[in-house]
Amino acid sequence: MVVERDRSNELYDLFSRMRQRQPQPATTTAVAPGLHSSSDVQTFNRFAKEFSTNIATVSEYIMRLTQLTNQQSVFDDQTAEVSELTQIVKTSLQRLHNDAGTLEELKRRAMTSQKNTAPTSTGHLRTAEKHSDTVVETLRSRLARTGQQFRTTLQHQSKSLKDKANRRHMFTTADRPQTFESALFQDQEQHQQQQQLLAGTGNIQYYQQRADAVMEIEAAVQEVGELFNDFTRLVQEQEEVVLRIDTDVGDAVRHVNAGSNELMRYLTNLSSNRGLILKVFAMLFFFLMFFGLIVVR
Repeated sequence: MVVERDRSNELYDLFSRMRQRQPQPATTTAVAPGLHSSSDVQTFNRFAKEFSTNIATVSEYIMRLTQLTNQQSVFDDQTAEVSELTQIVKTSLQRLHNDAGTLEELKRRAMTSQKNTAPTSTGHLRTAEKHSDTVVETLRSRLARTGQQFRTTLQHQSKSLKDKANRRHMFTTADRPQTFESALFQDQEQHQQQQQLLAGTGNIQYYQQRADAVMEIEAAVQEVGELFNDFTRLVQEQEEVVLRIDTDVGDAVRHVNAGSNELMRYLTNLSSNRGLILKVFAMLFFFLMFFGLIVVR
């Protein structure tokens, strides 16, 4: 006989220890070559670092929320803490969504300031711009994954609440035993009816609380869905920008190839003209030599 054992808590504890051991990734806070002097660039780097830290904090909240959702049972109600964490994560995601637009604006300011003030080469500017785009895209991807994780947790929480409510209903509304029509059991039946009436009142309050919690979770899922729609729109805009950049790069490559062909053609013409000039001078030289020999004789 196989005995099942829920070891989810051990897995989450292992993940927590591994997260504490691992250092913070440097991809979101590293400074690209040439990004040293401008205050706008420093502001962008500092804001990107804070943005990354906030995403990590929200991820920890979501992990804690998932643990509470898995630990809840009919006899261990942690609705208050779950609701508080849900509200915190929802507010944090909304703030991060707004900060994503601010991060994009800071990136544009940093690049404009870098082009206007820094005496760097074109290659360094392109490297800095590519680095900034990579930072923004990485942070947006992390934010989207965090939102998807929160949405999955909310859906699991809603399903768990409904299942627990059904189990509680099964435990508290079991069929009563048949009573005999006799005076001996009339008092007992009346007492059971009173107890069931009191239990029914408590169940109604419990179900009302469960229904309110489910409605809050569904509202949170809907808000997270709206955030995902905004994320999709932003990603689509970034894709259009990348396509335009790719098109411009392709046009530039074609222009470079055309210029190279024209230069080769001009070089060929110069080579052919040089040969013609040498031939003319050779003919003049032989003519002068021939004419000089005739005059001397």
